[in-house]
Amino acid sequence: RLRSIEARLDYSCGSRWQGQLSVCDDLPSVARLLLPLQVRCGALLAGSDSGWLESLAAMSAAELETQSSELTRMVTGRLNELDRAVPPVRKPSEILGEVVFKQFKGHGTFLGTVIEFDQQTGFRLQYDDGDTEDVSWNDLRTMMMPRGTGEAMPPAPKERGERPPTTPGTPSGGGGGGGSSSL
Repeated sequence: RLRSIEARLDYSCGSRWQGQLSVCDDLPSVARLLLPLQVRCGALLAGSDSGWLESLAAMSAAELETQSSELTRMVTGRLNELDRAVPPVRKPSEILGEVVFKQFKGHGTFLGTVIEFDQQTGFRLQYDDGDTEDVSWNDLRTMMMPRGTGEAMPPAPKERGERPPTTPGTPSGGGGGGGSSSL
């Protein structure tokens, strides 16, 4: 659940946060991950008290045992608040057919189309030369044109065959992730 909320933010919590998420297995770990997530949400959670989360993040196992059920209820409540506060991303079905631009270092910018979505591999892009690539939502967002901004189009795509090969099924830029957590 933390991963889902973080993916909807404009700015990622970073690779260190992602690494900590993959080994998150207790309430203090969840609290340590919630703190930076709340900071990223900023005004969305105006007035929310975080002192108890800071205390939880520093609790020992013995302290945790005596307050476990109450703290679990509080953490769940905060996750619910964050879930409601962070706007949902567009549904994958709404993104199919979207045109994206990707910069390949030393090769230029190339045009691609979102052709499918898979829960495990993410979004599949098909480039004009027929190559395909699977990318995460965070990577895809960096390739999409801002809507309604009137910004100039990126540089024109290079001619066919000048782009480096991609490996189907491999997320671009390491945007995939390690393990998952139910929180």
